[in-house]
Amino acid sequence: MNRPAVVIGIIIIVNACLWGLAMIMSSRALSGTGAYEEIQHILAGCSAASLIVVGGGLAGLAAIARKQS
Repeated sequence: MNRPAVVIGIIIIVNACLWGLAMIMSSRALSGTGAYEEIQHILAGCSAASLIVVGGGLAGLAAIARKQS
């Protein structure tokens, strides 16, 4: 098994799940309202989590690649 390829796949899936959660939570917050203030914090939180997951995952991948070479 090629570990870096698996890690990249996991990073992509986790990132997609975070954004899926953001969309679901946004639609639930908007049902029957219309206030942007309710979804602003959800989207900002998921954006930050996405950056952390992808950035941390890719940094970990770079460390693995450095150890192998």
